[in-house]
Amino acid sequence: MNLVIDQGNTFTKIGVFDKGNLIHSDSLKKIDKAIFKSIQSTYSINKTIFSSVQADNFDKQQLRQELGLNDKVELLILDDSTHLPINSHYKTPHTLGKDRIAALVGAYSLHKGAPKLVIDAGTAITIDYLDAHNTFTGGNISPGIQTRFNALHQNTKKLPLLKLNNESPFLGLSTNEAIWSGVQNGAIFEIEAYINHFNTLNINTKTILTGGDAYFFAKNLKNPIFVNLNLVQTGLNTILEYNAKDK
Repeated sequence: MNLVIDQGNTFTKIGVFDKGNLIHSDSLKKIDKAIFKSIQSTYSINKTIFSSVQADNFDKQQLRQELGLNDKVELLILDDSTHLPINSHYKTPHTLGKDRIAALVGAYSLHKGAPKLVIDAGTAITIDYLDAHNTFTGGNISPGIQTRFNALHQNTKKLPLLKLNNESPFLGLSTNEAIWSGVQNGAIFEIEAYINHFNTLNINTKTILTGGDAYFFAKNLKNPIFVNLNLVQTGLNTILEYNAKDK
C-alpha cells in the first residue's frame, strides 16, 4: 500500500492507496508523527510520497524521522527532478507548484487519450492544460474566491470582509451583495471563458475541477465538467508508482 502526503498552505492532506484505490484520507492542520505511526500500524505501507508547497530541499532522513516512517518504507520527495509520466514545456520547473503538477498527473491517470483542462479552485485558482499528447503546455494563476474577498477588505477603508455566499444575487442591491456578486460571478465568468476557449480548440477537452471551492463552481458553471476532490492525491500516487517502476 502507498501513503501520499500533500502539505499545502493551510492543511496537510494524506491518503492511503491500495492497488490504485484511495481507501483512507484525512486532513491535518500540522504534521503529527503519531498519526503517521497509527496509519502504518493499521495499513501495510510499503511506499510513501511527500509533496509540499511550503518549502523545497527537504533532508530525507530528517523528514523520515518527522513522519515516523518505518525503516522498510520507501520515501519519495516530489521535486523538479522527479520523473513524471507526462511531459512539460514549463520554463521554470523549479517554481512550478507541486500541487499543480500532481493534479495534472492525476488528470492524466484518470482521463487518458484526451486533452485536459485542470482547474484547482482554492486559495488561488490555477488553470492548467495538458494536451492530447500528455504534454503540459502551460497554465495561469489568479486569486481564489476568498483571496479576492480578503483583498477588497484589506486594500480599502470601508469594504467589509465577506465569505462565499451560495445565495448571492446576480446584481447587488447593497454593498455586501455587490461584493458577493462581483467576486463570485467574476470568478465564474473567468473559469467559464477558459473552458469555452479550450473547448473551441478541441471539442474533446475534458475539464476536471478540484480544490476547496470545486463544488461551488460545479453548481454554477454551464459547461460539463468532472469534479474530483482527490485529484492531487491520485496524481501523487501515480507519480509514486511511476518512479517505483523506473527502479
